[in-house]
Amino acid sequence: MTTANEKMVLDERVKQMLSRLKVYAEEHSLSNRKLAEEIGISYDTLRCWWFFTQKKRTRKPSEQHLNKVEDFLVSKESPAVYQQIQEARRRAEKIKYLLLLLEDELRWFRDSSARVREEFRKELEASDIGYISSLLTMLTEEDKFQRWLALTTIRFQNFKKR
Repeated sequence: MTTANEKMVLDERVKQMLSRLKVYAEEHSLSNRKLAEEIGISYDTLRCWWFFTQKKRTRKPSEQHLNKVEDFLVSKESPAVYQQIQEARRRAEKIKYLLLLLEDELRWFRDSSARVREEFRKELEASDIGYISSLLTMLTEEDKFQRWLALTTIRFQNFKKR
C-alpha cells in the first residue's frame, strides 16, 4: 500500500514525464497516433493519458508504460549521450570477460614453477605489461585517470620488439 507522499511523488513524476512527452510531440509536430507508434505503445493507451485528452475518464500510465516513455525521452532528448552510455556499458562487459580470461591465464602462471615463469616472462615486454597494468588501475577514478593521462609517456607497443 502506498502512502500519500509516495502517491504525490508518483503523480508528480507522471505529470513531468507526460509534460515532457507532450512538448516533444509538439516540437516534432507529431500526432498522438504517430507519437504512440514511435514510443511503441497503442494509440488507445496514449489517448487516455492526462495531457492527451480533455475527456473526463483520463488516467495515468502504468509503471511499465511510464518507464517506456522515460526510455524514449532519454533516447530522443540526448541521443549522442545515450548512445555513448550504451557503448560504455557494452565495452565494460567486454572488459569483464577479458579480465576473467586474464585471471585464468595468470592463475596458470602463478601455479607454475619458477623456471616456467621465467620462460613465460621472456616472451612479454615489461613496458607493455606496466602500461596495461597502470591503465587498469586508472579505470576506477576519473581524477587518477586524468593525472595518469597527462603524465604517461609510455604507449602500448603490442609486443612489437619480439
